[in-house]
Amino acid sequence: MKKLLILLFIAFQSNYYSQQIRVMSYNVENYPNSRSGVSITSIEPYYKMIINEIQPDAIVAVEVVQQSGVNQFLTNVLGSDYKAANVTISSTNSLGNDGNDCSFYYKPGVLTLVDYKAIPARTRVISKFTLIHNNSPKDTLIIFGVHLKANDYSSDNVLNAQKRTDAINSLRDETKQYPVNKNYIICGDFNIFSSNESAFQKMLDKSLPGYFIDPLNAIGDWSGNSAFNNACSYSAKVLDTRLDMMLISPGVKTVGGVDYKEGSYKIFGNDGKHFGVAVNNGTNDWFSENPFVGTALINASDHLPVFADFTFGVSTDVSQGKDIPSSIELKQNYPNPFNPETNISYQLSYAGRVNLTVYDMLGRTVSTLINEYKQPGFYNYKFSLNNLPAGGDASLFSSGVYFYQLKVGNFVQTKKMVFLK
Repeated sequence: MKKLLILLFIAFQSNYYSQQIRVMSYNVENYPNSRSGVSITSIEPYYKMIINEIQPDAIVAVEVVQQSGVNQFLTNVLGSDYKAANVTISSTNSLGNDGNDCSFYYKPGVLTLVDYKAIPARTRVISKFTLIHNNSPKDTLIIFGVHLKANDYSSDNVLNAQKRTDAINSLRDETKQYPVNKNYIICGDFNIFSSNESAFQKMLDKSLPGYFIDPLNAIGDWSGNSAFNNACSYSAKVLDTRLDMMLISPGVKTVGGVDYKEGSYKIFGNDGKHFGVAVNNGTNDWFSENPFVGTALINASDHLPVFADFTFGVSTDVSQGKDIPSSIELKQNYPNPFNPETNISYQLSYAGRVNLTVYDMLGRTVSTLINEYKQPGFYNYKFSLNNLPAGGDASLFSSGVYFYQLKVGNFVQTKKMVFLK
């Protein structure tokens, strides 16, 4: 009986800590606009068929037009198993048109979206979605959705290539702040035709933290080159170049936390035997038993979907408790009293949105120091009146007693500190 209980416990632990999901990226070709006189309602069943074949847990959908299109795709194509999130910005800044058309869908029964934001970038913003697995809340995965500037047949495209590079520079300004074990991926329609293009090189540049890895390791000119037939995602009618892809972080590549499942990167409909022809030309290994899927790919979009599998809760020495606190705790600041700065330390035993706020004796907020999602670990915040966060005003601080409070989910802890001028 004791042996049985141990086995059941191990099985439970394995189920809790090891959870696999599938992430899919798909350019749905200006959905829900009709094309060539064909109504979108007649195309939607094709999307349904494709998604039913792939069974993704999270979807980055490119070229979804406006929030109404986001909602329509959720209602008419995905259904109640999914939830939509979209960062919509329609302003224009010095970087160019800030309009975003990368929408995001996920299964709330599997994943929780804990944060999302738009990263300003040239031509279109880059979307950032931060998720945890419902059964593995200590592990966080960031998914970036991109739609870089496309080439123009009537141009030499030097400027368009520069726009793609500028957008990736904006992305790297974000990711270069990440530690080496950060788990993040990027997917979407990159509109890049060669690994030699500057935008692609910038993503793989290891001279700064926050770089990406190409799981296919496709080095060379992809367009019209049969040597890269396995990497082609465009077009469904004439499969001859790579536009859509998924790149992963070093943290996802190495064991621990969230892991990329080796060999799971797939381009749905590309069986390596259809270079330069339609994916439904003759027999296709992807849907040899159901040729209607090939018809669906041709009619649904000019792009093919890309997907890969990731596992949450992969154990390492660190994740088993070596460097993860056993509880959440707010430490006493030091020095105390202080002027003009002090250190506030805290520890997290699980991932969550952290709010660290300073109040005066009357309970009024005088400065919000942290309001962001963080992973488990030990943290120290240097609180300085000379460098307050945006919205903070050092003139509001006079000598006296203040309170600083840590909130993480339902956890709340408050401590007292003294400022002396």
